[in-house]
Amino acid sequence: MAGAPRRSKHHLLVVLGLTLALAFGCAAPATRPLVTSITLHEQNDAHVVDDSAVLDGLATSEEYDPNLLSRDLERVERFYRARGYYEAKVTAARVLEPDARHVRIELRVTPGEPVILRSVEPHGIADLPSDLTGEVVTALGHLKVGKLFDEASLDETKSEIEDALQNGGFPYAKVDAKAHVDLTKHSADVTVSITPGIAGTFGEVRIIGLNKIPEKPVRDNLRIVQGRRYSRTRLSDAQRTVLDLGVFSSVEIHQDLTHPEQSAVPIQVVVREGQLRTIRLGGGAGFDVLSLNAHLRMGWEHLNFLGGTRYFSINALPGVALFPTRLDGNTPVAPTRVLLQNSLQASFRQPSFIEGRTTGTIDARYDVKPFLYPLPAGTNPNTERIIGLQTVSTKFGVERKFRLHPVRGRPVTLTVSPSYNWQANFPFTYQNEPPGGLQASGLENVRVSFPALLTILDFRDDPVEPRSWGVYLQNTVEAAGGIFGGTVSDVKVQPELRAYAPISVRHKVTLATRVTLGFLFPRNYGDTLNPRTAEGQASALDPLAPSVVSDQERLLLRAFYSGGPNSNRGYPLRGVGPHGPVGFLIPTGADCSLERDGMPISVAALNSACIRPLGGFTLWEGSLELRFPISGAISGIAFADASDVTRDVGHVRFTVPHLSVGPGLRYMTPVGPLRLDLGYRVPGAQAFGDTQLAVSEGRETGTLFGVKWLPVAINLAIGEAF
Repeated sequence: MAGAPRRSKHHLLVVLGLTLALAFGCAAPATRPLVTSITLHEQNDAHVVDDSAVLDGLATSEEYDPNLLSRDLERVERFYRARGYYEAKVTAARVLEPDARHVRIELRVTPGEPVILRSVEPHGIADLPSDLTGEVVTALGHLKVGKLFDEASLDETKSEIEDALQNGGFPYAKVDAKAHVDLTKHSADVTVSITPGIAGTFGEVRIIGLNKIPEKPVRDNLRIVQGRRYSRTRLSDAQRTVLDLGVFSSVEIHQDLTHPEQSAVPIQVVVREGQLRTIRLGGGAGFDVLSLNAHLRMGWEHLNFLGGTRYFSINALPGVALFPTRLDGNTPVAPTRVLLQNSLQASFRQPSFIEGRTTGTIDARYDVKPFLYPLPAGTNPNTERIIGLQTVSTKFGVERKFRLHPVRGRPVTLTVSPSYNWQANFPFTYQNEPPGGLQASGLENVRVSFPALLTILDFRDDPVEPRSWGVYLQNTVEAAGGIFGGTVSDVKVQPELRAYAPISVRHKVTLATRVTLGFLFPRNYGDTLNPRTAEGQASALDPLAPSVVSDQERLLLRAFYSGGPNSNRGYPLRGVGPHGPVGFLIPTGADCSLERDGMPISVAALNSACIRPLGGFTLWEGSLELRFPISGAISGIAFADASDVTRDVGHVRFTVPHLSVGPGLRYMTPVGPLRLDLGYRVPGAQAFGDTQLAVSEGRETGTLFGVKWLPVAINLAIGEAF
C-alpha cells in the first residue's frame, strides 16, 4: 500500500510564515488611547508638594499604557519619600474614558506624617583650612534642624561641599552624607563625613590636537599653569574660554585623579580644529511697498588670519533697486531708474591683546543706499527727487570676559567692552537735486565721534536657547561730541534686562521676558524736534525749514526706533512712535505742510506719502514669551510686546503701550532658530485715553492683505527675539 506524500519541514515553515504574515498584515495596528490630562489629589487637599514637579517626572504623558502607569505610581511614592513623606501611598488611580480614544487619569495620594530633621553631625571640618571652613558651614546651613527632611537638599549640600573643597585646592576631596530615618518617631539624623585628602596643584598641562593653530594663544586662554593651586572651576572656565576662540569644533579637558597620593594633577587638553577658512556666495531679492530690489552676498572668513588665531572677515552686499517698481496695492509701474546700492563690512579680531583673555577688535563698514518711499498716485517718477546716503563707520575696541564665581553651579560671565566709534553720513541725490543744492535745503555731512562702554552680565544656561532659570543684563553708554569732535553732541544710555524661568521642566516650557529703556540727551541739536520746546512748537508747521531738516538728519544717526522682528512684532520695522513729514523725503509736488489756509492741521490729515518714522529721544520696550516644544526641531511661542518712542527728552509714556500679541513658530537650524512670528495690534490697547494719537501714530503701519480689521505684521528672522 502506497503511503501519502510527505512534506518537508522547510515547506511547512514557509506556509506557517505566510499565514502569520497575512494575519498580522490584515490586522489593524493597535493604538493606545491618548492621555488628555493627569491630575493629582492629596488627602484633605494638603498640598505638601508641588503637583507640577510630581507630574513632570512621570513617563505617562501622551499614550495610556497600564504597565507604564503602574511604574509611575511607584515614582510618585518615591518622589514623596525623597521629600520627607516616607509613608506616602497612592491610594487610588482612576482611569476615566470620556471616549474610546482618550483617557483622563486621576491619582489620589495619602502623604502621611512628615519626617523631621532632628540632628546634623558633621565630621572633618576641623581638618579644613580656615578659608574653606566658612563655605562648608554655609552649605551645612541648608539642612535645617526642626524642618522637613528632604533627600534632595541633602544631595545638594553634599555636592556643594565637594565643589567648595575641589575649587579650594583639594582635588581628591570626598563627602559622605548618610541619613538614619526613624519612622516610629518620624525623625531623621544626618551624618556628614568630610575627607579633604591632600592639597593639590595642577601638574603637567599637555595640549593634543593642534595642527595649524599655534600653541601660545591656546595656553594664554587656558590659564592652567603647572604648580598653581588646583581648582575644578578653573578647568571649566578654561574649556569655555578656549571654545570661545572659535577655531575649535570641540575642546575636552581630562584630569588624572587616579593617584590620590600625588599632589600634582596632570591635565590633558584635547582639541579638534574646525574649518578655518570659509567662502560665502549667495543672493536674494525683495519686493515690497517700497521697491523691487536684488542683491548678491559675497563673503570670506579666516579664523587663523596670519596665524595666532586672529579672525578676519569681509562681506559685501552689492545690489540694485528698480525705481519705482513696488508692491503697494496699485498696479506696479515699469522701472525708470536702476539705483545702485551696496554694503561692505570688514571685521578683525586679535586674541591675547594686551593680556591672554583680552581681545582687540576693529570693525569698518561702508553703506550706500537710496531713501525710498511710497509715491502718490499718478506721480511721474522722472520728476521725483531721490535722496541717497553714504555712511562710513569704524570701531576700535577691546573685549574682556570675566568668569565670575558660579551661582548654584551656573556659570556667570561679565563682559566689558570699551570702544571708540566714528560714523559719518554723506547725503547725495540719485536724481533731481533740490534748488540751490542739498546744503540749501538743510542737508549736510554729519559726523559722530564717541566712546562707548558695553557691559554684559550673563547668568543664562544657554545663549542660544535659554531654558532654565537665568538672567541677562546689558547696558550701553555713549558720549558723543565735546572733546571727541564731530558735528553731533549728545549722551545715549540704553539698559536692558532679560529673564528666563522654566514653567515645566519635563516638557521644556519656558517663560521669557525682556525690558529695555533708552534715553538720548542731545546737546547741540533737536530743539526743533522736541514738542516741549518753543523752537519745536514754532517749527512744527514747517518740516522743510533748514533748521528742522538739519536736526532731523542728525537724529537719524542717533535716534531710537521701535517695531520689527526683534522689537514690537505687531509693527513693521520702525513702525512704533512718532510719524510725520521728513523735509528731505517729501515727494516732489506733494503738499506735506501742517498748515492749511493759515490754520494748523494734524498729521493724521496728511497724504500717506508724507508720513515717515521720525525716531525719538526716549524709548521703552517690554516683551513676554511662552516658549514650548511641538515636535522635534519645531517649537512654538505665544508672545505679547509693548513699546513706545517719544520725541520728549527723558519722558516715558507707559499709557501708550502699542500692545501687540500673537503666535510664533521656530525651526532649529545649525545657526540658530528660524522663526516666524505673527503680531496682532490689539485694538484699544495702543494708546489708552488718546484714540487720536493711536490713529495718527499707527495708521501707516499696514494691515494684512489690505484688510482694515487685520492690523497684523508678519516677521521672519534667524535667532530668538531675545
